[in-house]
Amino acid sequence: MKTKVLLLLSCIGLIAASESMKITGKVQYDGKAPRAKKVNMAADPICGKAHTGPVFNESFKINDEKYMENVVIWVNNPKHSAEIPETPVVLDQTGCTYVPHVTGIMKGQNLMIKNSDKTLHNIHSMSEVNSSFNFAMPAKSDPSMKNFGENEDPFYIKCDVHPWMKTWVVILEHPYWAVTDKDGNYSINLDSLEAGTYDLCFWHEKWDKAMKGAGYCSDEYKTTVTISDKSVDAGTQAFKRPAKKK
Repeated sequence: MKTKVLLLLSCIGLIAASESMKITGKVQYDGKAPRAKKVNMAADPICGKAHTGPVFNESFKINDEKYMENVVIWVNNPKHSAEIPETPVVLDQTGCTYVPHVTGIMKGQNLMIKNSDKTLHNIHSMSEVNSSFNFAMPAKSDPSMKNFGENEDPFYIKCDVHPWMKTWVVILEHPYWAVTDKDGNYSINLDSLEAGTYDLCFWHEKWDKAMKGAGYCSDEYKTTVTISDKSVDAGTQAFKRPAKKK
């Protein structure tokens, strides 16, 4: 009996280890760090009062070691059996900023849009493949649910009332994506992903035009990883300043 219990616990341990497999890595900027730009919220006093100090533009955020925040990473064309998550991705409007600034979402998964501010916002999506939307969201509104039925390359959602507000969304066939934190770290859970060799794609809004021209997941913005029965450290991906056109 004791042997059976130990065997069962061993099996449970193997399953738990398999479920916790991840791809991890970092993203770093290779170049001179740009100066952070302040956001002027004077047009709406409610926005300014929501902050105790200056607010900076989120389109390019790096730390002192040049590790980059808000880079989206996803596995390209993965073979998997993952189901659509029941939990929605939440997009909040707080302090007159979109939180998060960038996100992925699985095709068919719900996007819950909230307004935690004491002022009116409008949510205007610039999607081209999926149906776009543009609606007002007064203070204390109930959350609004949106759903995307097709894969789509990164596009942004803006607020026409507060022009500095912008968030980016990428719609994927799968849940294998992540966004870098303030220290450039990311972690992608590999549950239900088949073993194999995959391209890992990197995207940042400042490189969007260059990526569109070269194709998303081009050689400059990807790395290759092999998935087996262990977690994978993909190392550090560098983003170089796009070359100026002559």
